[in-house]
Amino acid sequence: MQKLATREEERRVAERRPTATPGVLRHFRRGAEFIDLVDISTHGCGFTSRWPFEAGARVFLGLPGFEPRLATVAWHEDGQGGLRFDRPLRPVVAERFAARTPLSKS
Repeated sequence: MQKLATREEERRVAERRPTATPGVLRHFRRGAEFIDLVDISTHGCGFTSRWPFEAGARVFLGLPGFEPRLATVAWHEDGQGGLRFDRPLRPVVAERFAARTPLSKS
């Protein structure tokens, strides 16, 4: 398997903005894991989780109010990880989630 970017090497297509959004990752072989998104852009997001995820794993990301989105785990280390979306989010959608901060929860 091809080596994917580590946390330090990860190249981002779009700038990520902080967020505090709950989500669900569904791994094809393991089931669902509740996660917290910590940042988001049109092309990916950062998250925290209790379960470890292998770089390169294919997952569905469930976000509040949207149908599941196919993504690839770009990296995962010590409970934190990054996802690369198969199809970019529309900018207005990414901004909606970026507006969700620990203080706003809107």
